Amino acid sequence: MEGFLPMSRASFTLDFIALAMAAVIPVMLFSLYQVRQRRDYQLHKRLQILLGLVLGIAILVFELDMRLYGWRQYAEASPYYTTLVIPSLIFHLFFAIPTLFLWIYTITMALWQHIDTENGKYRFQHKFFGRLSAYAMIGTTLSGWLFFWLAFMA
Repeated sequence: MEGFLPMSRASFTLDFIALAMAAVIPVMLFSLYQVRQRRDYQLHKRLQILLGLVLGIAILVFELDMRLYGWRQYAEASPYYTTLVIPSLIFHLFFAIPTLFLWIYTITMALWQHIDTENGKYRFQHKFFGRLSAYAMIGTTLSGWLFFWLAFMA
């Protein structure tokens, strides 16, 4: 199935994921603002769980699409196919794989340890891993867009 972004050679799923990542970062930053500045722990919790579920579904759909249809046939027309596409994919995976595990750990431990209570002992650790997860997600998004542009737009 062809994509929908102008000038993209990617599949619909790849185009959708690239576009959806543009929404993930602002929602994540809004969630962090809610907890840091407004002390709205419940909204932060709901937004992070929602992001985790949406990203989990997106990863499943993405992996299914890659297994069924692949991506190389869309990228072969790129002038960077033989030079920068694979290195940019490796660079992206350097962020994406740890990010997946960081998000799972951070969200699971926050729910398991009841971090939303005022005197949660896990709060310092959650803050550390939450920040690390946020930076990793930004790296995943930016490196993903770099790969997407090199492989499917150039």
